[in-house]
Parts: sequence; C-alpha cells; structure tokens
Amino acid sequence: MNSKNERNILITDSGKSSAEKGFTMIEVIVSMVLFLIVTASVYGLLQVGRIDRNRASRRSDVLKNARVAIHLIGRDALNAGLGYHRRGAVVPDDFLSRNLQIPVDTNVERDLLATITAGNNLFQNNLQTDAEARTDLIAFAFRDVDFNAGNVIDLKNVSTPSGQPAVAQLESNVANGAVNVRRNDLFLIESDTSQVAIMAGDLAAGNKINVPPGDLLGINQPMDVTGGNGSMLRKCLPSTATFTDEDCTTYLAAMKRFFWVSYRVKQDGTLVRIVYGNNRAGTDDEQIQEQPLAYNVEDFQVRYVLENGIVTENPSAGNDAIAGTDDDDFEALNLIRQIVVTVRVQSTEIDEQLKTPVTVTLSATFSLRNLEYDAG
Repeated sequence: MNSKNERNILITDSGKSSAEKGFTMIEVIVSMVLFLIVTASVYGLLQVGRIDRNRASRRSDVLKNARVAIHLIGRDALNAGLGYHRRGAVVPDDFLSRNLQIPVDTNVERDLLATITAGNNLFQNNLQTDAEARTDLIAFAFRDVDFNAGNVIDLKNVSTPSGQPAVAQLESNVANGAVNVRRNDLFLIESDTSQVAIMAGDLAAGNKINVPPGDLLGINQPMDVTGGNGSMLRKCLPSTATFTDEDCTTYLAAMKRFFWVSYRVKQDGTLVRIVYGNNRAGTDDEQIQEQPLAYNVEDFQVRYVLENGIVTENPSAGNDAIAGTDDDDFEALNLIRQIVVTVRVQSTEIDEQLKTPVTVTLSATFSLRNLEYDAG
C-alpha cells in the first residue's frame, strides 16, 4: 500500500516538473535584444518627429517675425508721397546724415527731404558672419491726411516775437486756424517758391505758431541768420535784395502735417521702425521713437526700381554709386517707382541636427503709387 502511494506521488511530481519548464537563457537574451531594437526604433522615430515638429514651429515663428516687419514696411511704402510735395522738402545741410546716419554730402547746400531716402550698406550687427557685411536703411515721408479734418492751414504772414529774433512766428489766415497744432508736430510749408519742413513749437496768441531753432531733429533754422544757415520761412519781398528765392517763402502758404519714418537694423539684430517728431505725449527729448518690429534680423536689403526700369541699391549715389561724393543727386530719389525689400531672419534657438540657427529669407516688392501719380 505504501509503495503504490509513493509511486503515484513520484509520477505526479514528475508531471509537475515537466509542465513548469521555463525559457532558456538564450531565449531571454534574444527576447531582450529584440525588445531593445524595437524600442530604439520607436524612440528614433519619435525623436525625428519631435525634431521636425520643433523645426516647423521654429520656422513658423521666424516667418511670422519677418512677415510683420515686411507688412509694416509695405504699408509705409504704399503711403509714401501721399499729399507730400513731389520734389520733397528743404531741410538744413547735413540734416539727413545727422538723423539717418547716411554719408555726409560734400556740399554746403541745404538737404532735400524726399518722399524716399535711401541708405545703402550702413549698419553692422552681431548676427552677421561677414565682418564687411552691412544692412540698409530706408525712410518714408507722407502727409497726415487725418490732421485738421484733412484741411491745410493757410498761412498769411511770418514775423518774429518781441525779443526773440531767431524764432519764426507763422500766422494763420483764419481765426482759430492753428487750434489743432501741437508742439513737436512736423509740418511741410508749401508756397509758390519753396517747400520747407519744420517742427512746430508752442502756439502764440492771434493764431500764431512759433518755430524756434534748437529742436531735437535740428530741422528749424534761425530767422536772424542769412543765407543757407538761416530760416527759409523768411517772407519774400521785392525789396529784399539780399535774399534769393531759395532763402525765403511767399505768403499765402499752405501748412501740412506729415509723418517721417525710417527702418534699420540695430547692432543686436533688432529691426526697428523709427518715428521722427509728432510725439504729442512725449517731451522735447522724446521725439525720436524706436519701435521694435523683428528680432534676430541678420540682413536687411533694399533695392530700387526707377521709372526707366533701372534697378539700383542707392538712386541718390550718382554715377559712381558711392554716397557722399560730388556727384550725389537726391533729386533722383523722386524717380523711384518700386522697392524690393529683403529680410533674412535667424531663429532664436539652435537646430538639433544642423547645430545652427534656422534662417529664413523673405522678399517683397512694393509699388510707390503716389510718386508715380503724384497723388495729394
């Protein structure tokens, strides 16, 4: 009896051992290797997807950055010349070089503040790999058509306040004609003989507008100085033999508020829109306002298409294509019909695979309709 039980137990134990037989070491190793291969493949695909997603997101951000800048430049380009004098406005000698940092001209004559001012290869920035590379500048001028309900201010005379011989005092032709004028507003004074740009000072009694020298832009000239260094607001009179038509203004004259803006890239790669004057909320020292538009701008170039189809990088540079020489011709700026703006922007982050920032180049062409059709 005992032998039979023992035999059954042995048979049962032998069966149990066979059923619980496990994997061999080789099978475990092979399984682990296959698992690692599959996991690594999946991880690699996920990494590729993540990198592509980051690159697409980064490129989208860079494009958005560049498009905002291009859009604003295009808006000002379309407005350029609107209601502004076709030839431009007369400003003091070297006014443009002081405010725009373009090369100083070789003459001592007054400058011309045209609808478009071009500055070619002026500024270096930290993002450029070429030490000789420079970015451009472009400036636009156009009338503020909303000022004074779209009406010009008629001026009937000019004088000087008592005890202030250097200050020009413009007198409106109608009662309360200067009521909308504010200190530091930019105006174009147009007459039959001249077009003069000024910055308004304080209002005086009797519909009069003071135009004192010493403004931040250096645009106003003193009334008590003759010649090219004196104010062109002086009234032209037949008996004034010492002054030529280039040094005086005939009255009646029309007074128009205008905007003057420029675009350039700063040292840190920020593309800024600079607004000159017209800052009614600011002090006299806050009349040059910089508005950042795009960051990490590596390059900013502007080309100009003239009415005869010639494409140039600086229409005012003359035949030698070098600004600041004797053959400079600022009148040629009035021949511009189109501008081609190119902006190259870097991403703020490094690409994981390329190990360099993503760079996007965006170009746009804008027609200067107001120069062509003389609107205004």
